[in-house]
Amino acid sequence: MKKIMFIVITICMAISLVGCNKKKTTSVPRNTVDILESDLETQMCNVAEFLDDATFCVLNYSSAENEEASSLGSGVVYKREINDNNSYTYYLVTNRHVIESGEKFKVYSNDESTTTANRLGYSETYDIGVLTFTSYTKYNVVPFAEEETIKKGAMCFAMGTPLYLQYVNTFTKGNVSNISSDVVQHTADINAGNSGGPLVNLNGELIGINTSKLSTQQEGKPDIDGMYMAVKVDKVEKAIDEIEGKNKAILSPILGLTVTDVRTIKTYDYDTFDDLWEELKDEYVSSLVARGFSLEFATESFNDNYASERSGYLESYNKYHAYNVYIDSSITKGMLIRNVVLNSPSDTAGVEIGDVVTKINDIEITNQTDFSLEF
Repeated sequence: MKKIMFIVITICMAISLVGCNKKKTTSVPRNTVDILESDLETQMCNVAEFLDDATFCVLNYSSAENEEASSLGSGVVYKREINDNNSYTYYLVTNRHVIESGEKFKVYSNDESTTTANRLGYSETYDIGVLTFTSYTKYNVVPFAEEETIKKGAMCFAMGTPLYLQYVNTFTKGNVSNISSDVVQHTADINAGNSGGPLVNLNGELIGINTSKLSTQQEGKPDIDGMYMAVKVDKVEKAIDEIEGKNKAILSPILGLTVTDVRTIKTYDYDTFDDLWEELKDEYVSSLVARGFSLEFATESFNDNYASERSGYLESYNKYHAYNVYIDSSITKGMLIRNVVLNSPSDTAGVEIGDVVTKINDIEITNQTDFSLEF
């Protein structure tokens, strides 16, 4: 009996000791974690407060007589000049597509004041535009980050006005997902209306101007989430220099033309839709196989694309044939001239609506990419 009792007592002591050791190894000095979280939260709040006083909602009016804006976007102040009367002239960078159309512009601030703005210009190279406005209020000016400081995985923040004025200067947080020569891909949520708003780093420095989000609403297509794009800061600066006339070298040539790929129009022709898609099949399939895909996958991919396009070709037919031009059946590639700007270089050279460009200086033009590269 004594021997049995000894064993039981020994086991109980062992269990007690294991429990003590486990408790000892899982203790965490909470005050250290609290301090780190507090510092980061304070910095994010500081960035939000700073941006809130530099970011504006851009109101676009389709007519000077209109009292209600036809669309809205966002923008951020990058330069401030003081005037003789102690007012300030501000330069606000936004997207070209936010201000390209419209006859009147206003900017709406976080203090709910609305100020008339003038369009200084927009870039023909990048989706960047500039507005100017005057105010006696002293707003913040966002500094530009150095391009080389933008790192994949770094924390970033966006601000803008998604959807409606009631959401003016909404602040979102994310990370830099990828970096290309022209674009910063990130995960800070943006929506319609955020176009032209700033993307900044943890120091509040501009790393890009938000321009688009990838999304899909097509049935059977994969959902896309958290893929947002901003024009990278070095391209923003180049565009601003272009608009302000500081860098004439990056101006794109102006032809004064609106063009459409003949192949696209022919593809949607009511009479030849199926024939031309059949002609495309071998080229499409072989290109995928050359890239390492199986023949079965390439064929299935072509059939899926064909079925998708076929289902809506009547609508597309109406759209593309609204140009009211006739293309000879012998012409299967090139660029159709849909419009010519009056007194533009193309107009002066005698280019007319309905012309088809098939060659430029002995270079064969088969699609819009070829056409763009030659200019």
